[in-house]
Amino acid sequence: MKRIILSSALILSLSLAACNDQVSYSPQEILETAMQETSELSSYYAEYTVDMGDEGTGETKHWEKNGKIRVETTDTNGEENFSINDGTSFISYTKSNNTAIVFELGDLGEGFEKISVKEQALRILEIIKNSHDITVGQDEKIAGHDTYHLIAKAKKPNTLIGDMEIWVDKKTWMTLKSVSKSGGLETTIEFQKFEPNAKIDDALFVADLPEDVIIQEEKVELPKQLTLEEATEKLGSFLIAPKSTGYTLESIEDLNVPQTNEIALRYFKNEEPQFTLSVFKPQASFGEEEERIEVRGQEGTKMDMEVFRLLQWDENGLRYNIIFENPALTFEEVLELTEQMELTE
Repeated sequence: MKRIILSSALILSLSLAACNDQVSYSPQEILETAMQETSELSSYYAEYTVDMGDEGTGETKHWEKNGKIRVETTDTNGEENFSINDGTSFISYTKSNNTAIVFELGDLGEGFEKISVKEQALRILEIIKNSHDITVGQDEKIAGHDTYHLIAKAKKPNTLIGDMEIWVDKKTWMTLKSVSKSGGLETTIEFQKFEPNAKIDDALFVADLPEDVIIQEEKVELPKQLTLEEATEKLGSFLIAPKSTGYTLESIEDLNVPQTNEIALRYFKNEEPQFTLSVFKPQASFGEEEERIEVRGQEGTKMDMEVFRLLQWDENGLRYNIIFENPALTFEEVLELTEQMELTE
């Protein structure tokens, strides 16, 4: 759960941004004006620190050019590592144990949607606009760049994305400093150096590994599309929402997890995504932080964290997770839906 919280906080902290005018704007006006006044980054070099309090600190150097990324980090204990994503493979090297993990991305490199910093900002704003109050703070200069200061305060406690303060470069939309609080974890990211459109040698995106390095090779595969019959053969008979519920089964994906045989079923209504039902063989019990609830007469749990809502339960040796995609769906509606579920044949 902490990984989910941190990941969401980092996405937000590295996304929101502003424009390059000195007029006083509301947060929405900042974003709308910036859509017209800023240009995209073809490359950049940055140095920043990440402070996660008791979880540790780290120093990072970051190069990015035309979708290729190199990141070098040093943590509190002096542990050094670097990672490179060149679009076809991802390499992560740890100096202390002289080990490199190599993921061959294959079609996954092309499968990821490439979205700009601006598009990220607008998507995140859409996510938090109802769960947070967003205001503008005092302008500051960070890493030598003029920034706007945006403040996002969660309206309710225990939200997936908690309170945040964000300082964004007026010219590029890059977040140069952020302070996020969520799930009892406070994270501060602050740039000491930021060079937009920097000249970067392509050689930086080629891993220079020691001759005696220990290499662990892995392959990342895109989820495989399954028929209902293939999914049943893989997991055995499992529960689905029949057509009579009004929901349409849009796709079934094999998530390539050999330990659990997890599959994901996406349901639509009126051509709009409603929820994803994942089914798998459980490897662990429910988390202690999750709220207990009864589902279909079985023990289950739910999470209601504004931007992430989940209902899960175990039944006949399988675990069912319903991940909400339609924000208008209520837990009451989904619980009623589970009572109408039927087993595959």
